[in-house]
Amino acid sequence: MMKKFLLCTLCTVFLFSAFAQEKKVLFNKAVKSGIHYENLDKSVKPGDDFFQYATGNWIKHNPQPPIYPMWGSFTKLDDDNTKAVAGIIQDIAGRLNKPGSIEQKIGDLYNLAMDSVRRNREGATPVMAEVNKIKAISTREELFQYLTREHDNLLWSLYIGVDDKNASQHIISVNQGGLSMGNRDYYISKDPEIAKIRKAAIEHYENLFKLCGYSAKEAKKNVKTIWAMETKLAKASYSIEQMRDPEANYHKMSVDELSKTCHGFDWASYLRNYGYDKTTEVLLGQPEPVALACDMMMKEKLEDLKLLYIFRAIKGASPYLSDDFVAENFDFRRKISGAKEMTPRWQRSVDLVGSLLSDAVGQMYVKKYFPPEAKTRMLELVKNLQTALGGRIKAQEWMSEDTKKVALEKLNAFYVKIGYPDKWDDLSKLVIDPKKSLYENVVEAGKFYFELDKQKNYNKPVDRDEWQMPAQMVNAYYNPTTNEICFPAGILQPPFFDMKADDATNYGAIGVVIGHEMTHGFDDQGSQYDKNGNLKTWWAEEDVKAFKLATEQMAVYFDSLWVIPGQLRSNGRQCLGENIADHGGLNIAYDALQMAQKMHGRLPDENSFTPEQRFFLSFANVWAGVSSEQILRYLTINDVHSANHLRVNGGVAQCEYWYKAFDIQPDAKLYVDPKKRVNIW
Repeated sequence: MMKKFLLCTLCTVFLFSAFAQEKKVLFNKAVKSGIHYENLDKSVKPGDDFFQYATGNWIKHNPQPPIYPMWGSFTKLDDDNTKAVAGIIQDIAGRLNKPGSIEQKIGDLYNLAMDSVRRNREGATPVMAEVNKIKAISTREELFQYLTREHDNLLWSLYIGVDDKNASQHIISVNQGGLSMGNRDYYISKDPEIAKIRKAAIEHYENLFKLCGYSAKEAKKNVKTIWAMETKLAKASYSIEQMRDPEANYHKMSVDELSKTCHGFDWASYLRNYGYDKTTEVLLGQPEPVALACDMMMKEKLEDLKLLYIFRAIKGASPYLSDDFVAENFDFRRKISGAKEMTPRWQRSVDLVGSLLSDAVGQMYVKKYFPPEAKTRMLELVKNLQTALGGRIKAQEWMSEDTKKVALEKLNAFYVKIGYPDKWDDLSKLVIDPKKSLYENVVEAGKFYFELDKQKNYNKPVDRDEWQMPAQMVNAYYNPTTNEICFPAGILQPPFFDMKADDATNYGAIGVVIGHEMTHGFDDQGSQYDKNGNLKTWWAEEDVKAFKLATEQMAVYFDSLWVIPGQLRSNGRQCLGENIADHGGLNIAYDALQMAQKMHGRLPDENSFTPEQRFFLSFANVWAGVSSEQILRYLTINDVHSANHLRVNGGVAQCEYWYKAFDIQPDAKLYVDPKKRVNIW
């Protein structure tokens, strides 16, 4: 994932003031559990629908804003944090700042985004300047030069990546791309629900052209041409499931070999003009769609290729143009997601500033909201979870002793990142010019980050201290090529991490998150990388077979679950890695809780709930919330995570500890026969 991608997060001052007072408290039986019992729906039996039982009344106490088609604990934390970040940005934007200072950049970018009067006056003018440049191109060679000069790619993706089999080094990666809808299913699936989205997308694209002054007839003809080219490419593109196979997506070759693979397309010239003039080897991810894309670049009509590029420019610019463009984008998003109202302008503006200036905003964020003590507490939790995972690896009956030894070496080699990076990007050369349009500034920022990425990474070793998420993000990640787990400051607050709550609650929430990310190092993808981050076989052959048997069992189980009852089932293979990680996270965190209780004494019951029961209630509360049918369909097609209610119900149904904690009997609806329960980590 790209470092500059931003998902805003929440951090409250009163919460972190508690860290200073309680930073040495690792196990406190005097504090309250932190469980919000008012969220429980006791009309449902825990064994029949644990998600509903544990979180069914959450929505009553947390009304859903109409801008969110998916509203829950995660989204609420994100929403609250946006307001916290807004306070920082809006305060700066309201002052007169020194030209060239980071405050000037933040303030002017926010004010440009908020200035709807100016953007409505400009209309489509900012992007039409780009459109006219593309229209003026007269030869195929000029088009290629324009693409490389603008660091844009029409029918594939190109970036500085990591060599999976030499993970200490960067390399140029060439992968499939060129689909404005992203997922090939939108072009080729015969599913009637997807067909509705396809129809809406075509109408949306036509409307974008009309907003730029094209007649209805011209717009329809243009989109027909564009959709035909993208459909042709989609038919050759890999599915999400295919993209999840690291070996099948690794093809290292010379630039000359790449040109031969791609029907003679001159990759040497393309890379040289792009700015990657010292490239001798590349990683080709998906040969078939990239080869087809190159063939299309050489054989499709020049005017059609230009038209496709014009459309990409218009579509990319539309969020930064006048209100009619923004409204058109929302109307399409509404059809896909089920959102009832548009996100307010101030929130869109805050998100944009946080995205384009994420490291600058991140520094201010952690300074105001995140104390150093939080890192100390998290490192202790991570260590406890590592110990628990180590115990589970040693106990696996299906794994040989030799493979266990190497697995433990990988576990002990995890590089742990907590809160925020030790070094931040230098944004002093990034220019935000209030005399230029918002769109122009966004384009210039993109060019700045291209050069920054090239400066830091092109033909250079991998810097393990580089972060792949902003500090203010409500999320966490595992990166297989650096064997690192990262927990940004944004996620280290309730309902994930609460220093006022007891260990049953914290291990059920942030403990499962930590265990989840650790398990990614040993899921169906992460397990293919060694302790140094190299894509390399380190398992005994018989262990691989046993592991695949268990993971297939997990995939088949989730294939049977309903995302929308009677209408749409889960995709167990697409979500396999995340489901394995949830499975491991639950088991590891539960073991760590038991280790803590064994060391410090058992936690007391509260409201007739044992600490083990509160552990699972806390886990479920992380995924509390509601989702529109549209967003559930969208995520099932595009996301590698199972729907939230399935992460809870599917997760606990495969966890032995849950059955014991709630005395789940065979007549329960979620009950899975012990012989059929998954045993991975």
